[in-house]
This record gives sequence, structure tokens and C-alpha cells, in this order.
Amino acid sequence: GLLMSYRTVGDILEFSEGLHRHASTLYEQLRDDTQRERVDMMLKLLADHEQRLATALERYRDGNKAAILTEWHQFEAADVADIVMDAKELHMDISVTELVQLALKVDDYLISAYQQLAADASSAEVRALFEDLANLEQAEKISAVRAALSVGDW
Repeated sequence: GLLMSYRTVGDILEFSEGLHRHASTLYEQLRDDTQRERVDMMLKLLADHEQRLATALERYRDGNKAAILTEWHQFEAADVADIVMDAKELHMDISVTELVQLALKVDDYLISAYQQLAADASSAEVRALFEDLANLEQAEKISAVRAALSVGDW
């Protein structure tokens, strides 16, 4: 479930990175279970998408000053399972379209979290950081959708 609590900016970045890594691993695991080429291609694409975002977050964490990273924020940490993984939905006959819609829930969750965090930020630097992250997610999301369209059965 969702628990409102206080986290530092560093914690939030770490949480987001973990969320992306978890999702990436999940897509990789699903690839073992599918014999359908298009679904496999899509899963690989989504795993790469999550991996890129995880790496970007890692860079943000390493690249930012301690002062930014230790600022506290109210934050709702959700679990990948809560956001996406209705196990029912992830069945092996899942269509490419459904798969993408599912995957984008992670991006959407983070985009709205970052926008909220930017709005609540107590310093311009932190606001800029979260606005950056929201834009990054948005751009990655759009490129994932484009890639999906080229693979897909839409």
C-alpha cells in the first residue's frame, strides 16, 4: 500500500533507481517465459528502457551535492507490485499493447511523483532536479512508445 513518509532526496533517487532495476529484471525474466518473438522484442526493449533510467538516476545521485541529497521531502513510496504488477495482467498471452500500457504505469507513477516533489521543493536546486527527472522520464516514455509502435501489433 501507499505510506506517506519523509525521505531525503537521496533516498528518493535511490528508490526510483531501484524501481527501474526491479522492473527491468522483471521484463528480463518474462522473456524466458515467452515463445512469441514480438513479445520478446518488446520485453527486451522495455528492460533496456528501465535500465537506462536506472543508470541515469545513479548518475544524478552521484553527481549532486550532499546539500541537495539530504533535503527532506514528503514522499509516497510504492512498490513495483502495487504500481504495475497485477500478476493476473502479466500472463503469457499478454499482447504487446497491454505490455506497454503496463510498463508505462511505472513511468507515469514517477512522473507525477517528481512533478509533485518539484512543486513542494524548498529550494530552487531541488525543484530543478525533480523537473529534470520528470522531463527525463517523459522523454524516455515517449521513445519507449515509439519503439513499441515499431514492434507492435497495434
